[in-house]
Amino acid sequence: MTSSQHVYEVRPRKDHRGVDLISDALPFGRLRYTQVSHAIGYVQFYSRSHHAVIRVYNEAGNVIETHERCVDYFSVISRMSLTPMISRISRRFTAIACC
Repeated sequence: MTSSQHVYEVRPRKDHRGVDLISDALPFGRLRYTQVSHAIGYVQFYSRSHHAVIRVYNEAGNVIETHERCVDYFSVISRMSLTPMISRISRRFTAIACC
């Protein structure tokens, strides 16, 4: 099984008004945030099914923090396999209740 890994960069803006979140995985290439923690929270929430590496840079261009988001594939697979079964059961109970 091959896993995809997304790399995100959090860099300070040149106008000193927050930070930019930069990655090829983002739909528009970059997002603007007022705080570093908000950018990291976005990545942690939206990369639930992918491995992600977040690098935080300072104004000189040096990496000051690195965060890794690893995925627990067992929980992802179990959620994926249970979802169709749960929807089928709920449809049966709805059909029984309506009749």
